[in-house]
Amino acid sequence: MAIIFDGRAFAAEKEFSLGIRVLGLKARGVYPKLASILIGDNPASELYVNLKKKAAERIGAEIDVYFLPENSKFSEILQLIESLNSDDNFNGIMIQLPLPESLSEFKEKILGAIDPGKDIDGLRYDSQFLHPTSKAVIDILKEAERSLKTNPKSVCVVGATGMVGTPLVKELRKEDYTVAEVSTETENLTEKLKTSEIVVSATGVAHLIKPDMIKDGAIVIDVGSPNGDVDPSVSAKASFITPVPGGVGPVTISCLLENLILAC
Repeated sequence: MAIIFDGRAFAAEKEFSLGIRVLGLKARGVYPKLASILIGDNPASELYVNLKKKAAERIGAEIDVYFLPENSKFSEILQLIESLNSDDNFNGIMIQLPLPESLSEFKEKILGAIDPGKDIDGLRYDSQFLHPTSKAVIDILKEAERSLKTNPKSVCVVGATGMVGTPLVKELRKEDYTVAEVSTETENLTEKLKTSEIVVSATGVAHLIKPDMIKDGAIVIDVGSPNGDVDPSVSAKASFITPVPGGVGPVTISCLLENLILAC
């Protein structure tokens, strides 16, 4: 039976250490503050923003949320970003994704307008920060290796070309993992999964990963949203697994806040 990773407890430990760092910054007159821009009416995005705001408050940081209507013009969004770039009160700026369909064609230009020194979501190609979800997965893998007293190196990333998968593959290779990149359309998907010691899935396809698709004792990291890519029955075959909710999500938020502190 797999170790079920407790992302909330792991994130709470990280938040405790971040809170101490915030106290040190405030003693020097530095007050960590993030600007979060939410465009349109997306209940899931509003939930994520609220979770980030509460986590920031727990460590003593601050988030100002800018709610913009779905029909906002591209030029208006750029104007807001430019004003936040030049405002020294803000150490970080992030755009809550996904954008409304009407603005999707401007996604790269909108993200590219953020100062790379304030892009704590790590979405610019030249950002000074690691994408929080990628950092969360690496942190969890290190925890799995400590818990299992093992040193696996082969990883299969399902959804490797997506918004999460692309930066994650890059970071895993930096960490000297051997990475197989696959998608839901890969013909020999099960074969690739079964030869991998670690499976990371980030497709958003609910319960895509079944027990017969992984090798015995595999480490399984579920980054699927909102319902999880991994069937719960996989826990009977894996050695370590992250649940949804309560797995990667809380750790991602703490990693975002860690980037905010670094930006200070």
